[in-house]
Amino acid sequence: MKLFNPLHLSVTAPLLLSGMLCQPALAVTSVAGQDQLRIHTSLPKKASDSLFSYTTEWRVDSGDLYRATGIGFFNAAKIDASSDGTLITKKLFNALKDGLMHLEPIWRGITINNPENQTLLSIANKDGYSLTSVTVRDYTNQSLKYDLADKNFSASGVQIALDLVLAADVEYIEGFTTKKSSTASEGEIVITVDNQQPIIIKTDGKTTRALEEEIAKQLASSQLSQTALVSSFVSFYDKNNKPFDGSEVQLSNLAANSIAIDITDPNLGILTKFKFKDENSTVKVNDPLVLFPLLLLTTMLIGCYTWFRKTNKPE
Repeated sequence: MKLFNPLHLSVTAPLLLSGMLCQPALAVTSVAGQDQLRIHTSLPKKASDSLFSYTTEWRVDSGDLYRATGIGFFNAAKIDASSDGTLITKKLFNALKDGLMHLEPIWRGITINNPENQTLLSIANKDGYSLTSVTVRDYTNQSLKYDLADKNFSASGVQIALDLVLAADVEYIEGFTTKKSSTASEGEIVITVDNQQPIIIKTDGKTTRALEEEIAKQLASSQLSQTALVSSFVSFYDKNNKPFDGSEVQLSNLAANSIAIDITDPNLGILTKFKFKDENSTVKVNDPLVLFPLLLLTTMLIGCYTWFRKTNKPE
């Protein structure tokens, strides 16, 4: 019996394995663009290196879930104040594209677009895939606006959560940072729904929970929840993600086409979460940086076994 060359096998095995592990459903039920989120970015206001990241999660129709994350660090003190902000958007666009590169092409179930000379990021599903959630983590104090491309959040079945967090949770490094703040400092939170009168909340040394309680009282159709709308995940590969802090403002039925959030307190960040319909949900989530080592290990084992058989073949 002819044995395969181990080198040849090490090249072909990952392709075969990826095909066997992650074939999409044969029946395509989700149409490209049916799930879409648009993020309108702006210039950071925080004058120190600060994190902005966003994670998109999707599923193969009737199949597994996958996710990709884009990460960027920005410093308002190092950005020209006369800039129109398009460079910031472009960096965030490239960051998510880089996150997708860790996945096999067959697993990349979303598209990400940044129209030329616009501060707009548009995320949408491909044929045969559905968006399940998007989480935006902003510690840069950008003014951010979200919409579904002229669709209504409530009518589209998209739920929203606003989770205020302390910047120190991602910026504090024991032994290097002098003090870890446990409250907001001074500034405002401005939330605008469509073209309605914005709600304005003074942060003035309050805890994140106290601020969330104020938002829930003033923002129509919202409530304070002690469970996360989108499951929090923390892994070796996602050190910018922190465990759920126990409270967030949820809008499960927002009858509006857009929502904008602007925070001017440098001690605060915000996690804005969007949960899309997921009628064929599954527990398993495939993270690209976890899947790749498994494929590599399997390939190495096959190669070693083949080499051993070849070298120990009877004369």
